[in-house]
Amino acid sequence: MLGESTFSLSGATKPNGGGGNGQHSGSREANDRGARLHMEGDLEGAKTEYTFALQLDPDNATAHNNLGFLLAQEGQLDDAVAHYRRALEIEPTKSMAMANMGIVQVAQGNDEAGLDWLRRSVEANPSNVLAWDNLSRLLLKLGRLTEAEAAARAALEAAPHEGRIYLTLGLAVAGQERIKEAIEILRRAVELEPSSSAAWENLGVVLWLRQDLGSAVDALRRALSLAPQNASARYQLAMVLLTRGDEDEATQELNAVLAVDPGHIAAQLDLAVLAISKGRASEALNRLEVVLHAESTNARALFYRAVALDQLHRTDEATELLQSLADAGTSKYSERARQYLRERSGPVE
Repeated sequence: MLGESTFSLSGATKPNGGGGNGQHSGSREANDRGARLHMEGDLEGAKTEYTFALQLDPDNATAHNNLGFLLAQEGQLDDAVAHYRRALEIEPTKSMAMANMGIVQVAQGNDEAGLDWLRRSVEANPSNVLAWDNLSRLLLKLGRLTEAEAAARAALEAAPHEGRIYLTLGLAVAGQERIKEAIEILRRAVELEPSSSAAWENLGVVLWLRQDLGSAVDALRRALSLAPQNASARYQLAMVLLTRGDEDEATQELNAVLAVDPGHIAAQLDLAVLAISKGRASEALNRLEVVLHAESTNARALFYRAVALDQLHRTDEATELLQSLADAGTSKYSERARQYLRERSGPVE
């Protein structure tokens, strides 16, 4: 329903200033210089300062955390973990290091370990907004909607004007089918962050679920005005346009999706189905070949390939494919294949 990119996790913290718990003033000053450079985007300069801070004081937990964060940004996840572990050996209740450890665990594919670290982070510091934020998004990604809602609400208690947190909360509420409430929350998200393409996109999708098609189109077009290359928002717009019967405009948007993302399977498949509905079976087959090359067992694509073959009077090929789908099980397209075969054979005398 909603773009998975919405759920992607970000770094749990900006670089920490304030030096750290070490006693060496030079180390604290070097860490502070590193934090300033880090915030300015000078990663190499920041790395040099953090490393110098640790040379002066190997027990500067904040410098370990900040260097780990920088290394994670560069994709050096194992090295980042080593620094987070060292920070926590020095300062076992350091909430930001726990949160950052959780983020790295998720990036390495260890969602449950990441969840554990993020929970430990908010237990250590219930006011850690960024830890709550990342915890709520991870729970949302895992489909644990009531927990995601609770975590997002906890984040908002400490940061009531953060649009991105309202976005997570709105998605969690929408996933629980409280659509009217979700719309109000997502409207608050775009009010706070009007330049967020993701917030406008998801507002549009939830408005679509409520069948407020005009408002959904407006929200999705706003998302695209902010990020014209947002293939997800453009695809959702095409789906809303199809829902309200604007097939020509939807076709234009689906083609625009493929211009941005040539490998977008759903757009290619929807264009194939539209081509079949217009009697353009040869075009449909060409599109379906692309889909099936990428996903050879895609049941929807296989079904519509059979329909296109039937339109082209390649009856034996169509029948063989339909029978194969019909025999495959109880899926939606297995049932549709059986129904198609029954209707095509006509009543038995």
